[in-house]
Order: sequence, then structure tokens, then C-alpha cells
Amino acid sequence: MKGCDYMAITTAEKLASYIKAKYYHKYKREISPLKLQKSLYFCFAYWGGFVRRGKNSEQMTEIDVSEFEEYLFDDAIEAWVYGPVVRSVYSKQNEIKKDLTSPFNNDFITQFIDGILDDILSISDFALVEESHKDNCWKNNFDFNEMIHSNEIPKEDIIKEYVYK
Repeated sequence: MKGCDYMAITTAEKLASYIKAKYYHKYKREISPLKLQKSLYFCFAYWGGFVRRGKNSEQMTEIDVSEFEEYLFDDAIEAWVYGPVVRSVYSKQNEIKKDLTSPFNNDFITQFIDGILDDILSISDFALVEESHKDNCWKNNFDFNEMIHSNEIPKEDIIKEYVYK
């Protein structure tokens, strides 16, 4: 993993498959590309922030998170016009099949992500874009002057920003 000292819990594609299935199961229609991308981003951000917060202060979480990885997935997250995007999923989102099987081997992680998705999936696409545009990790990596927007947002920046959100 390019010298990193972490392992991701799942892949962005497996998580996208799960998100697509959850959305379809709830709304009986396909999820939009925008909502899928923002769902991936916010799941990554809130999970990473939660785990880091728990590792920094055991009193901050209701369970011991010391054994959990902070990175939900390892795929790059880029700063695009409409907010953070996981290009590896965006480039083949129509090929990704819906799968309601949890991509996690832990009930707590599944419940945590399901809680995030319950909130995110009910929010309009552009409200999610607007929310992601408030994040410094997106602002610091998006350049309005570029023709092609593909600057990677460092995962560490995302997690640091979400430790206390």
C-alpha cells in the first residue's frame, strides 16, 4: 500500500454497491451519480473522524475503537466541481451492481454506516454538494482556475476535519 501503515476496511466499489442497493431498496429507483459520490465521501469522512476521535480520547466513544481502521476505503478522493469524487467508482458506476450484503465484517461498522446513509440518502443532491463545499479539505484542493479538476484530497485532511464534526 505504498508505504502506508493502514489497511482499508473495504473498497469504494463494494461500498458503492451497498449504497446503491440501500437506496434502491428504500426509494425504488436508481441513485444519482451525485448522491452516490457524496455518500461515499461522507461515509469515509464521518467514519474516519469517529475512529480517530475514539483513538485520541477513549471517553469520546461508546465502544473501544482501537482495533478499527480509520480508512473506510483506500481509493483516491478528488476535488471536483460538485464536491469530492471517488474516480474509481465514478468511471464505472453503471457497471457496479447493487448488493445489500454489508461490505463490512463487523456489525458495529455496518450499523454506523447505515446510520450515516439514513441521513444522507434523504438529503437532496445539491444540498449534499453544498455541504461538501463547506469542507476545508475540498476547498484547499479545488482550484477554480484549472480546466480539469482532479486534485486528490489527502485522506488525512478529511479525517482531521471530521474528528470533531
